[in-house]
Amino acid sequence: MDEQASAGFRAQVERLVAEGKLTPEEGQDLLGEPEGQEAQEKSAAEEGAAHSTASGEDTPPHLLLDVSGFALRVVQDSGVSGPQLHASEEGRLTLEATPQGWRVARQGGERFYGWSNLSAILTVPFEPHDAQVSVGGGSVSLPELRGVAHLRVGGGSVSLEGAAELQAQVGGGSLRAGDIAGPVALKVAGGSARLGNAGALVGTVAGGSLVWEPRLLGGEHTLSVSGGSARIGLQPGSGVNLHAQATAGSVKASFPLQKSGQYATYTYAGVLGDGGASLRIKVAGGSLVVDA
Repeated sequence: MDEQASAGFRAQVERLVAEGKLTPEEGQDLLGEPEGQEAQEKSAAEEGAAHSTASGEDTPPHLLLDVSGFALRVVQDSGVSGPQLHASEEGRLTLEATPQGWRVARQGGERFYGWSNLSAILTVPFEPHDAQVSVGGGSVSLPELRGVAHLRVGGGSVSLEGAAELQAQVGGGSLRAGDIAGPVALKVAGGSARLGNAGALVGTVAGGSLVWEPRLLGGEHTLSVSGGSARIGLQPGSGVNLHAQATAGSVKASFPLQKSGQYATYTYAGVLGDGGASLRIKVAGGSLVVDA
């Protein structure tokens, strides 16, 4: 990490922590240092601040994030005049205004496979609408989105506070998402996902794992589990009408289920509460647990 870039990045992290936009623990993670390590003087840091500010008055409030081998945190701050990218190393990342939104990527479109100590903060003055995110060997932390989150995670991790809609593919990586107001299309293959509420879930788990913790009151939800595992932790007040089919797999629930079938293929049916939400599940060579 070069000295000027380090100073500028530190100054931005310290400011966001002071304003409560980052927790002290998040700040320490970004700086890669233990708690209590002495910081450089903020005034000197700001003089050498290594950051980029892109101008684009007509650029829509969307995010286009191509992350490979670095950590990126997106922070909403109405106090800045325009999007700003602060990185721990100078000349490695770019911030660009495009007709589709604000794009962050490695300089020159280079790819990095693996992991490095490169960290960055993207500060935007607006509430992000849509986000298109591709992660390979890195990590992204997103605030709540007003629109759709399109996520592709491979060998890295993404955390999302929430969104109006979610479309995600997870392979060899991990996803942690909060409440999604609308529909969710989720595919987990060789990775893991954790999800809060969803307006309507269409999910597939193949060789991976899913933990879903919603409060289900209505809507239609479908889930297919093949060679993987899923746990649905229903929050208090949920009402579910469950129909499941398992072939060479297992289905367990904390409320009564009627089981029928033979020759390794069984069907399960049960109602929790008022049964307002429809939950249809297929399991093949995998496992499902429903807790309420």
